[in-house]
Amino acid sequence: MRTSLKLLLGSILAMMLGLAVASPILVKNLELGGTVNISVDVVYAYFVIQDFDRNITGLWRNLTDPIEGEFHVISYLIVLNVTNHSDGLATIGEFEASAAEEILVTNGTDKIGSEELARTSNRSVTRNGQPMPLGFGVEMENTIVMDYRDLSEYYPGWSQYWSANSSRLIALSGMRSIATIHYGALTNGTIYLYGEAKGQPFGGSSKSLAFSLKLAHLQRIGREYLFNSLLSDDQLLQVESNGLDAHVEARR
Repeated sequence: MRTSLKLLLGSILAMMLGLAVASPILVKNLELGGTVNISVDVVYAYFVIQDFDRNITGLWRNLTDPIEGEFHVISYLIVLNVTNHSDGLATIGEFEASAAEEILVTNGTDKIGSEELARTSNRSVTRNGQPMPLGFGVEMENTIVMDYRDLSEYYPGWSQYWSANSSRLIALSGMRSIATIHYGALTNGTIYLYGEAKGQPFGGSSKSLAFSLKLAHLQRIGREYLFNSLLSDDQLLQVESNGLDAHVEARR
């Protein structure tokens, strides 16, 4: 089993928010010495296991081959609802969307998410027999997708500016190969979904970080898997030409 770890060290002033939306464990907002109040929520996730025709050069996999058959190709689309709750303009340009069989978020001495990782995690520091804060970290096991985008400098056709008290949908999508053990985590149908956004006040330098962690029970349709807390049956999701902004419209 493979475990990946992302660690952001530093002093963190945190306020816990437990929200009952879909089937979340926690939605939480952290301010790293910043003054902008932002939040993020994973509202939509779609995965499809690709089954390429043997004539598709480069992408077809011979699943009977012991080496080629160890890897499967999936495509994914994960949508984040990112909100600036502040009364002023904010710049938000760093995003992450991840899916894994197990995800554990550590904030100081608190561990949220996977009970299995909480038991086995070796991230601990003590002083005089008492646990010491470790900062903010995310551990993942059997990762299906981990998509990080840093668009804080410039991205053609896309704006990193959020007006006061406004929300936008950010769509992260791609295609990747995953090993059989990670493939099994997806086909089991219950995974953790993690979303993250970083931003700062317009003209400011101190960044705020917000994240969302959910235990999602996926709807299976053939080779496709869906988590949806965004759309009703009479709505469509449209991803704009910049490949990042998304919006909801009524089905005609």
